[in-house]
Amino acid sequence: MSKVVSRAAAVAGAAGTLIAAFGLPWAWYGDRAVRLTEFPGWGWYLGAAVLLNVVTAWTIAEPGRRGWLPLVAGGFGVVTIVAAVVVMTNYADVFLGPVVPAVRPSLGPGGPVAVLAGLASLTAVAGSRYPRFSRSN
Repeated sequence: MSKVVSRAAAVAGAAGTLIAAFGLPWAWYGDRAVRLTEFPGWGWYLGAAVLLNVVTAWTIAEPGRRGWLPLVAGGFGVVTIVAAVVVMTNYADVFLGPVVPAVRPSLGPGGPVAVLAGLASLTAVAGSRYPRFSRSN
């Protein structure tokens, strides 16, 4: 993968994380948009996503210099994606309790964008790790 594509994937991952965390609703409750910070466990996702983006930037800045960085980025990537999936699949728990509401909550675009952002960051790390498979560096 070329450096340009790898860096573009890293920027897409970071931008997707910002948009998912602060711009998009993670659930809809009728007309009400529910943001990430209203979910239980949102800090786990956001912390892992920030660390993933920091390690991704570090890996791209110094490709091939530290062999352990892609492993760390892969670990943070898995934790980020799992945390996003856990948070977005528990969207009904935010609203549903002993009372059954008249309006059913539905999944918003924030969770899927967060998963795609994590995958983009992992793609950038993998691409910076193996630049020899590209035709132009």
